[in-house]
Amino acid sequence: MHRWQKTLAGALVLTGVVVGALWFTGNLFADPLPQGHAAPDFTLQDQDGKRHRLSAYRGKTVVLAFYPADMTPGCTLEMRSLNASLPQFKEMGVQVFGISVQDVKSKREFCDKEGLQFPLLADVGGKVARQYGVLAPAGIAQRVTFIIAPNGQIASVITNVNVAAHGEQVLAMLKEQPTAQAAVSWKAQLGQPVPDFQLARADNGKMESVYGDRKQKATVVMFIATRCPVSNAYNERMRTIAQEYMAKGVRFVGINSNVIEPTPEVAEHAKQNGFPFPVLKDEGNKIADRFNAQFTPEIFVMDAKGVLRYHGRIDDSQNPANITSHDLRDALDALLAGKNPPRAETKAFGCTIKRVR
Repeated sequence: MHRWQKTLAGALVLTGVVVGALWFTGNLFADPLPQGHAAPDFTLQDQDGKRHRLSAYRGKTVVLAFYPADMTPGCTLEMRSLNASLPQFKEMGVQVFGISVQDVKSKREFCDKEGLQFPLLADVGGKVARQYGVLAPAGIAQRVTFIIAPNGQIASVITNVNVAAHGEQVLAMLKEQPTAQAAVSWKAQLGQPVPDFQLARADNGKMESVYGDRKQKATVVMFIATRCPVSNAYNERMRTIAQEYMAKGVRFVGINSNVIEPTPEVAEHAKQNGFPFPVLKDEGNKIADRFNAQFTPEIFVMDAKGVLRYHGRIDDSQNPANITSHDLRDALDALLAGKNPPRAETKAFGCTIKRVR
């Protein structure tokens, strides 16, 4: 073999090693933004064409996993691992995103092929990857994961991504952070933030965030029932109040935590009563326990920042003709006016929540 052939062969081997390393480790040229730096804001579409703005998730921890390309070996392993850890992420109130430069169609194909249940963001052109310092010379994102704290700052940067066990790798790092620990063990308290959480919708089984897109001025959580006569006496009032205040920028969410009321029954009940808000099924009454909710109906109201501002009843009488105190309306009117509710807490009444024994 001539010297030039040996040189060429050596160069090709070296190139193959570099490309292979980039494909699996994905970060040979990375110069990522450091811990403590403000996470650059962006808006990108996911596999369903839904737009996600990073700043809309302020108040919760976000995992932003940059990866080179859809449906490639290393990236497939990485996304599978994150997907397998979704129950733990959701329990911690953490939002997970994958992000690469391929388009929405490619993301949809990737998700369908692998059964991925979290948003993959299409950073076509690599603008966001460049902002975060992880755009490779070849124009693809490098394999770097950022953990973004609720205050919008970068809390951790993972460059040594273990593609086969990245979910466990991220969870281990999250558990070292005080904000994540608090999210796991939170209990609703007046005057304190209520972390975001997700439950399955009764009507279609899809996971729903209690705060939705976080554009609302307040969030009302209502623990309700299908068989409780007291809760049912409030069905029309709940529908009417929700319709009135949704038009003013308030989000309403119903939660059914009763073990004796199956999900199909909850969905049918919501449909029959024309509820304009999602009704979520709290299997195992985990969220009811977080709120220490005891009755149906029982109401919790968070302000625009997620701080619990009101807890108690809708009003003071099951019989509409005997109402003298419109407590939920009064609380919402005050919050919408930039004031504190006149009464932060009232005594809820109704049927007890039937918990798992």
